[in-house]
Amino acid sequence: MLYLYFFLTILIFVIPPIVLTIMNIFYLIKDRRRSKKPDNEDASAKTTQEPAAGEAEIKDQTDPIAVFESREEKMSRRRMGVDVLIFLLGITYTVILWAILPLCEWDNAVLYLSDHMSLAYTFYTPISAAYLPTVLTLVCIAIVGFWVLRLSEAKLPPLVSAFCFSSLFIGFVLSLVWTVQILPGYNSFAMPMFLLFPLNYCICSVRLLRNILPTICQKISDTEYKAPILVKCKGFLSRAHGFILFSFVLAFPLTILAVVIMILFGQAPDSVIKAFTETAEWTLSQKIPPPRINSQGHYLCTVAACGDEKTVKPLRAGKRHGRLIVVNRQLLVANAFEDLIKERTPKLHRLIRGIYDKYGIPISKHITTKRRSNAVYFLMKPLEWLFVLVLYTFDLSPEDRIATQYTK
Repeated sequence: MLYLYFFLTILIFVIPPIVLTIMNIFYLIKDRRRSKKPDNEDASAKTTQEPAAGEAEIKDQTDPIAVFESREEKMSRRRMGVDVLIFLLGITYTVILWAILPLCEWDNAVLYLSDHMSLAYTFYTPISAAYLPTVLTLVCIAIVGFWVLRLSEAKLPPLVSAFCFSSLFIGFVLSLVWTVQILPGYNSFAMPMFLLFPLNYCICSVRLLRNILPTICQKISDTEYKAPILVKCKGFLSRAHGFILFSFVLAFPLTILAVVIMILFGQAPDSVIKAFTETAEWTLSQKIPPPRINSQGHYLCTVAACGDEKTVKPLRAGKRHGRLIVVNRQLLVANAFEDLIKERTPKLHRLIRGIYDKYGIPISKHITTKRRSNAVYFLMKPLEWLFVLVLYTFDLSPEDRIATQYTK
């Protein structure tokens, strides 16, 4: 059954994106070759195929021009189909991956499978959830701008076309930042899948720019203006590099406008930057997460590391099985109690340890947030007082035993 699930996962979530990416790259290369085809070939073909005077102007199905136009229409429909599938499946798969992956914020603990494995139960999210709305707004602007240009086929006013081009540049920048953030990330099979949609978005946008930019520039060149300033603008915008530069400059006020709107909904002015920097263990991250917690460790280690500082009151760093951990008073007392029981009654210690290994380790896997850590801390308070009572009853130097825990 496990192999069946693995096969279905590959068949549904891996093969279609890779196939669409290959087709997208193929169309990008083919469009480039077609754009380099000299125009005199088409002109000569048209002149040789013009009907003679007096003949009926009926195109035969064997006419090479008609066949060429028919092929172009088919290729255009195929490109449209590939673009629709790329955006539809790309957005859907990205949302599904984001939903099923165990992602957590930077201030939570990442639990490992064992001391000898670096595979984690959870990953730190590459985008901070607090600032995700601003990023999603810019993503929507980039996608809407692409499809307005894609469906209009360069039949838009010049200024509207320039703003749509600006949205494409916003998409380019977001794709670049996302790639830089994700690329050297976790050693996980799912992480490279997050890069496929941004890659395909950039390829589709380059194809779109290459196809419609000459038409837009020609349309601007054919328009007559009387005002001198508009004539100068026409001379600048009628060239491809001029229109691209103008659209790139417009991307800045468009981004500022989107950020200002999101400020009205409670987002920070620098939320675009904080969305990538207020994360942990990614390329642009600036936050230091809590110490990594092993799933086979003491769940009170997790509480001391992940709980709120005002609640669990961490004291210092300690060492457990060669790993640095955060220790608090509750953890030291519990370990001192175990040390005393092991020293005085080994059989009772084995019984208590067996019960703990059976129930304590599974509990530690679920202590992944500050609230859960704080809750476990308060639940353990009565046991902590009981441990202190036993230590002060049967140990000559209870505080010395407590203070020396996790110091080796």
